[in-house]
Parts: sequence; C-alpha cells; structure tokens
Amino acid sequence: MLEAVKLEPLRELLAPFGLELHLLAPDAPIPGSYWGEPEAGLIGFNLYARPDTPLHSLLHEAGHSIVAPNARRALIHTDASDSDLEENAACYLQILLSERLPGCDRERAFADMDAWGYSFRLGSTKAWFLHDADDAIAYLGERGLLLT
Repeated sequence: MLEAVKLEPLRELLAPFGLELHLLAPDAPIPGSYWGEPEAGLIGFNLYARPDTPLHSLLHEAGHSIVAPNARRALIHTDASDSDLEENAACYLQILLSERLPGCDRERAFADMDAWGYSFRLGSTKAWFLHDADDAIAYLGERGLLLT
C-alpha cells in the first residue's frame, strides 16, 4: 500500500519518465483505474492513487506509460496496454522499478504480484521473471529501458 511508502522517493523515481503522481483522499474515486479502486489509474502522464493503492499497481501503471511508444503516451486513458508484449514489458519494468525504492525489492514485487493474481506460464512471477521473460527483456532493451 502506498501509505507504507515514502512519497518523495516515489515521485523522484517517476519524474525522469515525465510521470506525475497524484495522491488522492482515502475515499476518493481513482480516475483512469482499469480494475477499479483501490487500483492505480493512468491518464496521459498522470498516475492516480490513494493511500490504500497497492504499490505494485502504481508501478505497473507507470510501467505501461513508460513502455508505450511516445506518440501514444499522452493519449493513454485507463486501458494502457497495446499488446501482450507491452503487458509483459510493463510487468518486467514494474519489478525493476520496485528495486529503486527504499524498503522495496524484487522479492516484495514478486510476492505482491502473485498475491494480486498475476498469472504466468511457469506458475509464479519470480519463475517468469527469471526464466520466461526474454520477450520483455528484448522489448525493454530495444528502448533503453533495462534499468540497472
């Protein structure tokens, strides 16, 4: 949940990608949320979340914006994915982004994604990330988005 995350490092993580975080009141509707509240929303370069929004949800929506072709980024409203490949790249990138936040890491991202219900051929997020994400790695690499 975002309430457990320091917001300034999160905003600093998102800023180089042109993304702005809008933290909403606990009971506010979340604009641009594909799955509904409390999941994060994405409209253009704006990410919307409440204190009860899961961190993995916010990072996933950020990942969608980051991996989308520049011409489409500003036009995204709620449904950000253009293909299975883009979805995989957003999943992979959200894990990489999680490692750049204090108190977060891959293992937390794997656990959060599994708990939410992400489904991968190998049965877990970690197995997918380590052994079945070649397409996502190639997509991110071609765009210079493999964060190290």
